Amino acid sequence: MQYLLIDTHQRPLGTLKSDKTFAVGDTFESSAQSYTVIGLNWFNQRPQTQSLTVIPTRLVARAAN
Repeated sequence: MQYLLIDTHQRPLGTLKSDKTFAVGDTFESSAQSYTVIGLNWFNQRPQTQSLTVIPTRLVARAAN
């Protein structure tokens, strides 16, 4: 499923493709950032369009190759 990631000011942060069903309080990593889900947004007019309201929790350190 494709999720639209939005911040608390309703600004888009990007997208996430995941088979996981998210709940408030879940955390995940996308790119070099870790996020916590604080809201679930389901649109009745477009059931395939779902978004997660998230807050960044920490930068994820990646090893340089």
